[in-house]
Amino acid sequence: MSRSEPTPEALAVGRVIRARRKERGVPMAELAARSGLSQPFLSQLERGLTTPSLSSIYRIAEALDVAPGAFLRPPGRPGTVSHESDPQVIRVSEVAGQVARVLIPGGSSGLMEAYEHHFEPGQGERGWFRHPGEDFLYVLEGEIVLELEGEEPLTLRAGQSAHHRGDVPHRCRLATATAARTLLVIASS
Repeated sequence: MSRSEPTPEALAVGRVIRARRKERGVPMAELAARSGLSQPFLSQLERGLTTPSLSSIYRIAEALDVAPGAFLRPPGRPGTVSHESDPQVIRVSEVAGQVARVLIPGGSSGLMEAYEHHFEPGQGERGWFRHPGEDFLYVLEGEIVLELEGEEPLTLRAGQSAHHRGDVPHRCRLATATAARTLLVIASS
């Protein structure tokens, strides 16, 4: 999602990605190869011309061996209690218009992350995702289907939850034509 004018948030995220890449001595071409993202896309990210999706953040974090939360907030912000009334909102993937509010970006410890995912009809399906750690998913509103590779899909309604390993490819999708909202907590191993 390119913008003609870089936003302060996109510039901040881009600066952090560039700084972490340079700290680790990784040329952009190598980061592109490691992450599976194109070099032009990474260049746009670093210049703040686009904001990465959650999926891209995980790919970059894995390629640089850092916690994904390192890219979700500028360094130096308080990390234990959030007083922000307007948390960061990020796309879940480049292909779907689905979004998530960042509640806990991973912090310096990298032990836990939390996201409020919004599923809107007609915004595209989320792709398969996998990451280190474990997921706890709680449905706040609506109804979703949790798919884990090699297992039967599980339909969850408001008030229901599921727990699974993050390294098993997984995705969530709407179960009906009505919007849904979930809380996702990711605990690192």
